[in-house]
Amino acid sequence: MKIKRSSKCTLKFATESKKQRLYEIMNEYSRVVNIFIDMFWENDFVAGQLTKDLYAIPASGLSARMRQCAAREALGMVNGAKEAKSTKPRHTGKKCIWSSQVVGLESGRNHFDLWLKIHSTGTGDSFYIPLKQHFHFNQYADWNWATSIIVHREYIQISFEKEVGQKSTSPYALGIDVGINSLLTASNKSWFGDQIKALINKIKRKKQHSKAYKRAKKELSYYLHRIVKIFFNQLPKEVGLIVVERLKSLKKGKGKRSKGFRKTLSHWNYRELLKVIQMRAEENRVRFRTVNPAKTSQTCPVPTCSHTQRENRVGKVFQCLRCGYSDDADYVGSLNILTRFLTGQYGAGFKAFHEFLSGK
Repeated sequence: MKIKRSSKCTLKFATESKKQRLYEIMNEYSRVVNIFIDMFWENDFVAGQLTKDLYAIPASGLSARMRQCAAREALGMVNGAKEAKSTKPRHTGKKCIWSSQVVGLESGRNHFDLWLKIHSTGTGDSFYIPLKQHFHFNQYADWNWATSIIVHREYIQISFEKEVGQKSTSPYALGIDVGINSLLTASNKSWFGDQIKALINKIKRKKQHSKAYKRAKKELSYYLHRIVKIFFNQLPKEVGLIVVERLKSLKKGKGKRSKGFRKTLSHWNYRELLKVIQMRAEENRVRFRTVNPAKTSQTCPVPTCSHTQRENRVGKVFQCLRCGYSDDADYVGSLNILTRFLTGQYGAGFKAFHEFLSGK
């Protein structure tokens, strides 16, 4: 299985003259892309029909290679819009997808780590834009670089690829409850990330959009990444699947949640968290699924009971008002998340990992 990641490098180290030259090329490229979009929108084209004669149709000073990139990008935009049954797309010129035919990365010289080489522009020469690597970029040092580069007016985005082997075939599954008391609570009774609430409260104390606010938001993001990495480093090798609650619309519902709690959620980027969990799962060859989280922390996990009542949960404690079962509320949530998947359409072939540990 091949997985892909990307990282951005700022263009702030380029001189103004180089930026202006880049913007001029991007503007002309955008104009050519839109000409191709108009052509492809009215007629059905496939990649095999993108010939040299077609590339030559738009009158432009761009090279044939650059126009070939423009035609491919236009066809991708048109096919995507038609598939989504959307309106005809337009290229704004803010970012361009260029292949190795027209751009490349070269090793750094002077005090820069990399140089973005832009060639085949139609002027007969090449020019270079300096780049500096950073921590996120260096995480992919042993990955392969993809052949295409996204050039934005403020950054370039480099894609990386890595072969990690086939996904695990282990039948053992683990449920994960995501929360603000413990970031991750797993159905094998393990907890990760008890500082999440303190970091969110730190953000709440800062003035929105201030430098301190942005630093606190970045600190929270780093914390999410670090805790998820720790979780997967400690994930038992027998686990082949993790099931997470499908979090959405948590900031809505005035009648159900207090104003203070909604404000807390507004500073918690749970979408980023789910994305990080999914990415780490791919890298570790573990399958990833999500389920509806409704009432998972209010339902008794005892199979013979399954009583659901809001009053079953009081703060961090769950106690079933019917059968008396009591435990940590987040742990109960993780059990119900796992059970919801196992009893669903695609979960029959998996065995709960907490049952495996207990020998059941």
